[in-house]
Amino acid sequence: MIPAAVAVVVCGVLLALVARSTGDDGPPVVLPSSTTTTSLTIPDPTTTTTIPPDPVAVEELLAVSFPEAPPRSYRITYAVVENELPREEVWTVRRPYESLVVSTRDGEITTASATSLDALYTYLTDKGGWLKIQPQLHRAAFDLRPLPNMGAMLALGLAERAGEGEYLGRPCQVFRTGQPSGVARPTPPSDAESTELCVDASGLILHEAWQLDGTVITERTATAVDEQPDIPDGAFDPSPQIEDAEEYEALLGQIAVEADEETEARLRTDIPLPPGFTLDSTVLRAGSPGQTMTASTEIIRFLSGGPDLVEYAEIFTDGTADLGGGAAVPVELDGRDETWFAPGVRESALRMRLSNSSYVELRGPAPAQLFELLATLTMR
Repeated sequence: MIPAAVAVVVCGVLLALVARSTGDDGPPVVLPSSTTTTSLTIPDPTTTTTIPPDPVAVEELLAVSFPEAPPRSYRITYAVVENELPREEVWTVRRPYESLVVSTRDGEITTASATSLDALYTYLTDKGGWLKIQPQLHRAAFDLRPLPNMGAMLALGLAERAGEGEYLGRPCQVFRTGQPSGVARPTPPSDAESTELCVDASGLILHEAWQLDGTVITERTATAVDEQPDIPDGAFDPSPQIEDAEEYEALLGQIAVEADEETEARLRTDIPLPPGFTLDSTVLRAGSPGQTMTASTEIIRFLSGGPDLVEYAEIFTDGTADLGGGAAVPVELDGRDETWFAPGVRESALRMRLSNSSYVELRGPAPAQLFELLATLTMR
């Protein structure tokens, strides 16, 4: 998950749910042997670095690309088996902001999440209803975009090509990475842990199998795919809604409000809108520091164009901002100060330092676009 103040806390909960409700097991599958790839050196994901090591050339990160025809909306039904327990998941997504993911077993909801134009929700099974975790815009939870990021992941040794497959008559490319797709920070595949993803030309994951020490722990297989489905009104604002849930008090204490003029006056940078994009909202998120970086406040400009979303954030920390957490690598970018790039299956992030305690972070599914946008950034 992109490490920024409230986003870490709130989306960390969602990704914990993803790991449980999208981690899947079932009949054993054989992971195909992968071809070797030339990889670049990345920092140890368990450590952080305040002085950048040798930077990576942007050309190396963007040397390989995969075409994608992303649908504006889709619905996928998955047969999921986790630790020999079967269940069904239905993912309904209307990009770039709305999603509804419901996991059921024997007709009962086990986990669920929703993202509307106004709020982020999670389902509480013990209360039988939906809790609004945080208001304002969010990227559609669970919406994954692996293809635009895969070239950079291959270059960094975070993924390998592993052949081809087909599900529901839809051909797909097989990639092998480390942890499951729902994990925010990708890791390289190994004999101890690997995840096989079969991704079709629309960028949809048709099959995923996560294994530890040679044993498949979780497996997900698409049983139905519908691009441009009929989506009922109000689908992304589910009910019944719960007003009181003390166990989520810390989450509800986080601030997420539309930025006012005083807040926007704190912004130090500008980026011209990309062609075909609009500025949908500017949101302030603030709270206690997250678990992976010391970010405490971020001001996010949401830029959308069709199914694509770029979150353009300025982040202010309580201490020294560390840009190199996780699988991030330093990159060379003409005319820019310290800059780091972090790939991901859901989205990638490009960070540029503004001061000792602040930085810009661009988050989106297409690394090439993020680098192009950062090149246009101007200081106020």
